[in-house]
Amino acid sequence: MEAAERQKGEEHLYREEKYAAKYEINMLRCIFCGYCEEACPKDAIYLSQTFAPANYGRSGFIYKKEDLLIPDPKKDPEAYQKAKG
Repeated sequence: MEAAERQKGEEHLYREEKYAAKYEINMLRCIFCGYCEEACPKDAIYLSQTFAPANYGRSGFIYKKEDLLIPDPKKDPEAYQKAKG
């Protein structure tokens, strides 16, 4: 992740003074220690029993924000059930 600080005049955009400017998790560097889970102020990061399938390219191991979001259960119930496992 890339951190950023709220600038003067942006008080209405972010509640916190610091926020993530870029969401990107590189699983090639992850050692599953759980420190990111402990450090997340919103409890948005958590380790679970699910696993990701193998990838054949390095780019498949870099997750962006769109890859990490769980689908809305009202808009896309089928994708929500699939993500729930």
